[in-house]
Amino acid sequence: MTVAAGIDIGNSSTEVVIGRLTPDGIEVLCTGRTPTRRTKGSPQSLDGAAALVHRLERTHQLRIDLAAAAHLRPVLTRTATLPEPHAATGRLRVVSAGVSTAGGGGHGVGRPHRLGDVAEGNDPLVVVVAAGTGYLEAVEQLRGLASDGRLAAVVLEDDEAVLVGNRLGDQVPVVDEVDGDEVLRAGLVAVEVAAAGHPLRVLTDPLRLADALQLHDHERADAARVAARLYDSSNAVVALGPAAAAAGTQTAGWVDVGGSRLSFAAGHEAIRAGLVGAARSYAVPPQQDPRPVDDLWTVDLSAVADTVMTRVGVAQSRAIGLAVLHADAPYADPGAALAERLGVPVEVAGSEARAAWSGATSTPGAGDAVVIDLGGGTVDTVSRSAAVVAAGGGELLTVSVAMLTGASNAAAEWVKRGPAHRVEAPQVLLAEDGSRAFLDVPAPAEAMGALVVRGPAGLLAFHRTLAPGEWRALRLRLKVELLGGNVARSLRSLDVAPGTVVVVGGPAGDDEVLAAVARALPEGVAVGRGNVAGSLGHRYAVAYGLLCGLAR
Repeated sequence: MTVAAGIDIGNSSTEVVIGRLTPDGIEVLCTGRTPTRRTKGSPQSLDGAAALVHRLERTHQLRIDLAAAAHLRPVLTRTATLPEPHAATGRLRVVSAGVSTAGGGGHGVGRPHRLGDVAEGNDPLVVVVAAGTGYLEAVEQLRGLASDGRLAAVVLEDDEAVLVGNRLGDQVPVVDEVDGDEVLRAGLVAVEVAAAGHPLRVLTDPLRLADALQLHDHERADAARVAARLYDSSNAVVALGPAAAAAGTQTAGWVDVGGSRLSFAAGHEAIRAGLVGAARSYAVPPQQDPRPVDDLWTVDLSAVADTVMTRVGVAQSRAIGLAVLHADAPYADPGAALAERLGVPVEVAGSEARAAWSGATSTPGAGDAVVIDLGGGTVDTVSRSAAVVAAGGGELLTVSVAMLTGASNAAAEWVKRGPAHRVEAPQVLLAEDGSRAFLDVPAPAEAMGALVVRGPAGLLAFHRTLAPGEWRALRLRLKVELLGGNVARSLRSLDVAPGTVVVVGGPAGDDEVLAAVARALPEGVAVGRGNVAGSLGHRYAVAYGLLCGLAR
């Protein structure tokens, strides 16, 4: 009887199933998994796969006679930040918004005035305090203007707003870390600092803003655009000056869909509504080099954040994630290279997707199901007679979470998996549903006030601004948009109406991902997580399916 290894080299991880091929089928002897080294199909990835096989042989005291693998094709997964679109705001410009150390309170409008200059006239002033002045000296001079009734607001270049605000009282708005020269170039300046826990009331109301800055009727649209930028900000400085020069044309990248060059936002909608392979090429800044593709899947992270009404600034403006099957990176045959490393013959299957179907349908109760293999780089959707391979899988979810939270890719691997908590006190965690949990050991100091998940070395802190419920809504929406949307277009391309769907691959272990896939399917479709060979779980479908091919 032959002992054989099924070797699945993926974009994120490599799985191996070693089994004995018997007349009655496959007797599984052992399994193993390891992160894929470098790019899928690279010499380093083949070295890692061979090392895993040898380790399993040593651990279980066996020797393989034969191996099977599939043709390999890498997927490029990355993020990019597109240039901020120019918003026409006429004579208005936002000088500052949402600094963390504002002081005082209320709102004020006045002519900009540099502290220390002669204060001519009797009109209200927004006083600019130059860097290096010192809060004690500044307060002494500001009190004189306040006693004359001319101090409308204070902006400082240094980080001393709280010190100044505490000495002037809570009726004068004080904002720091402001570009003083930009304020001084204005004709009028409006400053507002909201009370703790409250939003801005004047600068976010286009009518009140227009009245405060004496705008013309035709400038109300400009005021509306400025107000929209300040929602969720607790303080802001808005200047009125000469109309800004028209912004130069900035190339923000494009996607070619059906012969038409579209922006990434429009391109994603066209790709989402179309079939796998609809995109032909793309380019992203800053290089703007056109790249031909066989398939492309994108996600507009700022649009995802807007969908769930997260606070302004949570997602980097114009951040996108994309996964690409480049036309100039075709399938490669790993047979000879693996055979050399393993010292045994290696049979190469014609299709990794077909192997996934064979392995996944060994799940008890699967029957003649449609299989969805959620990999690191692709989503493979397979029926008995056809298969569709779409770019965009678990790695795209990882890099998107990293972009949204500012975490590293390694940390995002843990952050993306499920619910998070916020550390409310050294031994108290606030859950996403509002319940509280208690720690046996106090949380580390760096985790206080932060969102955390349980990582490989304890609590892993990843964000200090998002609330637990806010992160939950953002995370779930991202999974529905990224993986659910990709599954929907894959099934549309396969042109089947499944009654049963079996989901396998690494991301299938995430209950939220399974729910996102179910939402992409028609009502009544039975969606289940794979349990390969009735005992191997959801990760080993391709590796076991490769063994099935050898057993025939």
